[in-house]
Amino acid sequence: MSQKVIDFFSSIGMMVFGVGLLFFCSITLTAKPVQNFVSRLPSPTIRPFAEGEHQALALPVSRPLLPMLREKNLIYSATMTAKTAMIVDDQTNTVLFKRNTDEVRSLASMSKLMSALVLNELITDWATTTVILDEDVDPFSHHIFVGERYVLGDLWKVALIGSSNSAIQALVRTTGLTEKEFAVKMNEKAMMLGLNSLRFVEPTGLDSRNMGKAVDILRLFKTALQVDRITAALRLPEYYASPINGKKHQVWSTDWLLTNWIPNNFNKDILVGKTGFIDESGYNFVVRVPGEKSHTIRVIILGASSNEARFTEARDLAEWTFANFVWPEDADYRRLAAGR
Repeated sequence: MSQKVIDFFSSIGMMVFGVGLLFFCSITLTAKPVQNFVSRLPSPTIRPFAEGEHQALALPVSRPLLPMLREKNLIYSATMTAKTAMIVDDQTNTVLFKRNTDEVRSLASMSKLMSALVLNELITDWATTTVILDEDVDPFSHHIFVGERYVLGDLWKVALIGSSNSAIQALVRTTGLTEKEFAVKMNEKAMMLGLNSLRFVEPTGLDSRNMGKAVDILRLFKTALQVDRITAALRLPEYYASPINGKKHQVWSTDWLLTNWIPNNFNKDILVGKTGFIDESGYNFVVRVPGEKSHTIRVIILGASSNEARFTEARDLAEWTFANFVWPEDADYRRLAAGR
């Protein structure tokens, strides 16, 4: 073989060797930092999952800041006749005060909050009219009378503002359901909302077997107030029932805080409540109360000794709460939180 051929193949060999060496060095230098980084990671602890256990991704939990007392262990010491009382922050549902809240008590006319939710779903034409029948009328209710013809929207306001049993009965009748069938709808709604202590046997609250715990009544109240038609009615201090074929009847709200018959300084544009009374329940009241700094709470009084007491006790509890709790947006909240 000639010298030129030998020199040619030698040159090719050197070139291949050089390219191979360059490739090897580049791989080694690139991989080494990754290898060092990986070697510094902590070794994971590996274990098999137990039977029925599922792998979950642990993420940081964000918890809202909650109202807190200005002074630790401060106790409300005013005399109360109510058998049960409870206050929650309207935004976060934080319990701010409670007394004897495990007891299941008769709702009385607070049952109409659930009746209103069901009626709001069943009635689609509030301009329809109906004539009041004998079977509708509660002899102790003097807002509407047999033979009068009403627009359903008018009866709705009478039912909630004046807590009229007759108006509720008439509205339920127009749905085509019997009282028992309507009560089934009420109980189904309670179950759907997770209000497990609530039980209903009829729509007015006259039956003492309409029962529940304070916490579930407060939740029902909040849900009801999300329906504009309910809130708008309960905010009216007075109303005139207007039968198509008769004279108007003045209807006052049963909420004496709203009418200011129990003096108070709460903003009446936001204040809204619902009453209830039968002999077995005592005097009940649930109310959403606004504070001076846009704080809002819900207060429930069950089993007060008198009509007046349920309002004064709710008012006094609300005022005590606003005076002794601070909210995250208050100026001294961070200072107090840091000291705890």
